[in-house]
Amino acid sequence: MPRFRYEAVDRLGIPIHGTTEAESESALVQFLAARGQTLVSASELTLNALVAANKDTLPRLYQLRIGEQLREAILTGLPPHAAVRAIAAEPLTHPMLGVAPWLQVVALMLFVFTGGGWFFAGWFSQLALATAVFAFAIVPLIWCGMIRLYRTRPRQLLHKLADRLEAGESIPYGLRRAMPSELQSVMKSGLNDDNKGRVAADLVPTLQGSRLNSYQFVFSMLGPLILLSGVLLLSQTMLLYVFKPLKKIFDDFGMDLPLMTQALVRLSDMVNIFGTTGLVLACVTVVGVLVLIAVTLSSEWAAEPLSKIPCLGLTFRWRMQARVARILSSMIRNDCPYSDALKTATAGSGFEGVQEQGFMQAEQLESNSGQVLPMHQLSGLPIAMLSTTSGESHTPERKAAIADTFQSLSEMMDAASVGHGRLLAVFLQFFTVLMAGTFVVFAVVAMFLPLIKLLNDLS
Repeated sequence: MPRFRYEAVDRLGIPIHGTTEAESESALVQFLAARGQTLVSASELTLNALVAANKDTLPRLYQLRIGEQLREAILTGLPPHAAVRAIAAEPLTHPMLGVAPWLQVVALMLFVFTGGGWFFAGWFSQLALATAVFAFAIVPLIWCGMIRLYRTRPRQLLHKLADRLEAGESIPYGLRRAMPSELQSVMKSGLNDDNKGRVAADLVPTLQGSRLNSYQFVFSMLGPLILLSGVLLLSQTMLLYVFKPLKKIFDDFGMDLPLMTQALVRLSDMVNIFGTTGLVLACVTVVGVLVLIAVTLSSEWAAEPLSKIPCLGLTFRWRMQARVARILSSMIRNDCPYSDALKTATAGSGFEGVQEQGFMQAEQLESNSGQVLPMHQLSGLPIAMLSTTSGESHTPERKAAIADTFQSLSEMMDAASVGHGRLLAVFLQFFTVLMAGTFVVFAVVAMFLPLIKLLNDLS
């Protein structure tokens, strides 16, 4: 039974507002009359009625999802340049901006530890100076660079875009390059401006969820790599500051060292050639390599080469197919021709082979053959659903079903890529734990074997 929100007056003319359930508006009139009230106005509170009443507002609210937070604003009636400036005035956030504070905390803790050892015991003098430079010079520079890259620069680009729109000029090439590949392919397509705007507005909300899934994949891979880097740096520190004094003790006693201890001593001698400078260079190299890996995993230009790597490449192929499915869904939902949708979607895949096959299939569609053959690199997508029989176009209901199918597949493949990344992260964690345990056991046994031999000789 529907629920109505009503306004009524009683016998004294006092207004009364309320909600109640009734079968229809006439039944509501009878219900209020039985209570001595006269209906003034009423509105149905069912979901369908609300959607119909706000059919112009709700799509706009759905489209304006900016960044990782859901920001809803009714900008209908505002000129485009004012809407862009309103977006630029909002606070911009990015997951990488949360990394810098934690890096600063870790750097300060290292400085406190090494500085305390230097102040109270005279240890780690060079390491204390290195951590001071890292904590008070390098990390603040990294922090400023991240703020520039993820907060200041996007805001400047938005203001520049607003100025261009206000002046009636075309969007510069640099701003187009900053767009995701899906939007770039839509803007480069042969659609008219109205269709481009509707497809782009439909794509924007889904791109935010896809970008967050991409961040989850990157960070799930970086976590074990950071742990592995920490184990390697800790091992180098122990070889640099712990085993060198032990070697001197063993030499003073004139002991014959076992093979395991000799191997550890030789490794310590190699590390001590570079000293603290080598440790600092190793730290800088590790940070640089981790940043390079993060940029490579999150970039689209490296997706096709990485997709050829066994096991790891499956994730990038799934993400590529998710991009294609997203574009197909948005373009079919907005009544774009299947041939244009296929061209644009494969162009936004970022894979040259997929783009070439997509253009060939689109040409077959345009030649009125109506048949779309499955593609090897898009094996996870039912591309054959775009086929038509006898040159007849699909009904609106059929198009809506196809669009929903591709949208569901894009979400599933994004989720599958994140799950695959977590599985790879488990193997990396297992390898890290195995490596750390092997080194610790080897080091402990190598240190205690000479001591056991010395005690045995003394007894």
